[in-house]
Amino acid sequence: MLPSRPRVLVAYKSSALEHYQAGAGRDGLVNVAALLEAGDPSVANLRTAHDSHYTGLRAVVAELRARGFEVDLKFRGEVEVATGYDLVVTVGGDGTVLDLSHHLLGDAPLLGVNSDPNRSVGYFCGATVETLPAALDALSRDELPVYRLGRLRLKVNGAVVGPPVLNDLLVTDLNPAATCRYLIEAAGHQEAQRSSGVWVSTPAGSTAAIRSAGGLVLPLRSQLLQYLVREPYPPITGRYNLLRGVLTMEDGLAFTCQMEQGAVYVDGPHTVVKVGVGDRIEVRPHSTPLHLLGIDASRRVA
Repeated sequence: MLPSRPRVLVAYKSSALEHYQAGAGRDGLVNVAALLEAGDPSVANLRTAHDSHYTGLRAVVAELRARGFEVDLKFRGEVEVATGYDLVVTVGGDGTVLDLSHHLLGDAPLLGVNSDPNRSVGYFCGATVETLPAALDALSRDELPVYRLGRLRLKVNGAVVGPPVLNDLLVTDLNPAATCRYLIEAAGHQEAQRSSGVWVSTPAGSTAAIRSAGGLVLPLRSQLLQYLVREPYPPITGRYNLLRGVLTMEDGLAFTCQMEQGAVYVDGPHTVVKVGVGDRIEVRPHSTPLHLLGIDASRRVA
């Protein structure tokens, strides 16, 4: 139950238009304004998506303030620690939810608002701008579903590194075209492998990249993890036995890096932990789940 005057953090993404405009003039980036002026199809939706997002953001803030919420509005890149709030609201899509989940270590629930459902899937978003009033009504009655999503913790050589992992990890070479070499340890067995890398997924992330690679969709509330080797390079003799599997988070998973420049990508391309030869990578359960509001679990497997 929220207090009578809840303190809420509203974290929002920047639009693709802003991203490209901020990069104008950098090597390899063309003048997006010129493309927009020319009506180039590569940027046809940028302005519409930008306007839709910020119209939605203003509507979300207005709705919260009209209900007496104390609103702290921040660009998602400015959020360092999301503590001291009764509720966290993200405005954007799944990327914004993932970003904010890295800063949530307490019990404050997170409600994702999909600001552009015509262009964004929004699996982790429990509302759109249009459905937000109904979602807040349900929240005030304690009737909005809460999913406590298990997350993973990453260790390198015994030290915790990176944020809590909500979606997935990719263990690979820093160069995406290079062969990935490592020892994998799973279910009491160890194996030396060469491949394009290994996906490691939570239940929440099991409908993302690992599913596209041929993985399974795990029960959302489960405390499981899944691994899947990408494009394995066949050994000279014999065969690999640890190409895919489902384990409990508590059992975990481990790797020993055999690459000069290895990498572990956390929840997408923006957070990367660099590793080298001999580094030991451990994947274990994180102590704090993410309390995610209002999502439709059945829609994730459509």
